[in-house]
Amino acid sequence: MGTLLVRVRDARRRPLDDQMDVQLVMASSDRTVSIASSVAGNATVRFTDLIDGQPYIVKVFPLRHRPVAQFAIPGSDDDPPVVVLHAPLHPERVRRVIFPAYAALAPELHRVLEESTVEGIDGRGEALYAALIDTQKAGLFNLFAKMSGFGFGEDKTVWTFVDRLFRIRADRVFADVNPALRDLVKGAVAANRFNEAPGKLHTPPLGFALAGSFKTEEQFGNLQLTFFASLELPLTFKLDADIDNAAGLGHAFQVLRNWVTSGTTHPYDIHEILVYRQEVTLPYELA
Repeated sequence: MGTLLVRVRDARRRPLDDQMDVQLVMASSDRTVSIASSVAGNATVRFTDLIDGQPYIVKVFPLRHRPVAQFAIPGSDDDPPVVVLHAPLHPERVRRVIFPAYAALAPELHRVLEESTVEGIDGRGEALYAALIDTQKAGLFNLFAKMSGFGFGEDKTVWTFVDRLFRIRADRVFADVNPALRDLVKGAVAANRFNEAPGKLHTPPLGFALAGSFKTEEQFGNLQLTFFASLELPLTFKLDADIDNAAGLGHAFQVLRNWVTSGTTHPYDIHEILVYRQEVTLPYELA
């Protein structure tokens, strides 16, 4: 007979701070053979009396995190294999979000917020930051981290060329950018750092036309930059920046299919993908 050990971690690879049920399902018949109920998320769950060499599916159902699953094959009782699954927080079950104070923001983000006039919000700088709702702040930090992480040389990043923001949504930001940015991004295509992407779903602002859309090559959490060029001189550019999640949580974390919804990606889901798949440093915490 065989034995299997199961451990569950969060997106930051820490023991899961949650309660969970763990099910073991025989892969060949989809029959549930064992259940561990109401287990602490940081516990190691041990399944015994299994068929050695038989494939099983481990299914984990936490209270506050998304359910995940993984294939596993039991081993000997003396040296059983350890299956480690990672479960992202469910956005609707986040208890609180911890954001940094305005004074603690990175200087480059400070610079842009001080120059920005954002649709639907009065004020700039600290007043603007205070007026953003939690999902807007999360979306802004996600994009700032990704755009600051893509460099052109030693001291220039995508964010370096952002002059001001004029719209902030949970899933994207819209900005006025230095015209040099588009040429740098197009040059990065030749170096296989960006790929050209469809931009037809992105609506140009009044007086502007689509001027190319480009996507980074990561398997999960790609940065997509869609440019719009002014129809009249002098030539100016606006940018629609978002983090594409076409691969989805289901692939990034092996979230069970029925627990992944379609539509606009929630910024907290992007948070979990970035910290887990890319180990991006984000200045806000989900709890």
